[in-house]
Amino acid sequence: MHLSQVATSLAGLLGVGKPALTPRQFEPDSSVYADADTGLTFASYTSDRSIIFRVAIPDVIPADLIYETVLQIVAPIDVGWAGFAWGGHMTYNPLGIAWANGKDVVLSPRIAYGYYSPPIYTSSHYTVLKKGTHVNATHFQVTAKCTGCSSWGDESTGINNIDPEYQTTLAYAYGNTKVDTPADVLSTFGIHDSLGHPTYDLAVAKNADFANKVAALAAGEAT
Repeated sequence: MHLSQVATSLAGLLGVGKPALTPRQFEPDSSVYADADTGLTFASYTSDRSIIFRVAIPDVIPADLIYETVLQIVAPIDVGWAGFAWGGHMTYNPLGIAWANGKDVVLSPRIAYGYYSPPIYTSSHYTVLKKGTHVNATHFQVTAKCTGCSSWGDESTGINNIDPEYQTTLAYAYGNTKVDTPADVLSTFGIHDSLGHPTYDLAVAKNADFANKVAALAAGEAT
């Protein structure tokens, strides 16, 4: 993901660390959202561009913090692309980049290493859920299960994870210019127009029977 400006220190944007964890003593930027379409409960944040970024997780989190998540992005139809960063900054962590392609939505797993279009990230995988993904005259929406978004890294960069017992700083960016090849999950795209680092309280996003509900949504069934 191209970084056009340094909103905080360069180390803050390009750092290779864990998501910032905050004890529950401050009001988070996210709020709880019960999605009638999917039946899932999310932690939800709306950006200054009216792009909504939502996260849902299982109610039982393993000790190793390796678990599947659900990402939902809802964006105005004139947004070129919308990206979500699971590590709280735009580099060295799993990204999900979404854009409209006619009546479909593309969600591309990426990882950024610097000031150029991020390559595909092969250590995470998105399964788009048919129920909860659509395009209409005003918005595009994608809902997807992510495998490999709660924990990432290796011995050289360190193992990073998301612990929902703490408030967590996540990140987003968006561009108003369309991607170069909308039908291609590998498409390159231009510089972002804005980014942000909202704090999420993922404890409110826990869902009982998570795996079965997500499997039903992937098949296009209501939960």
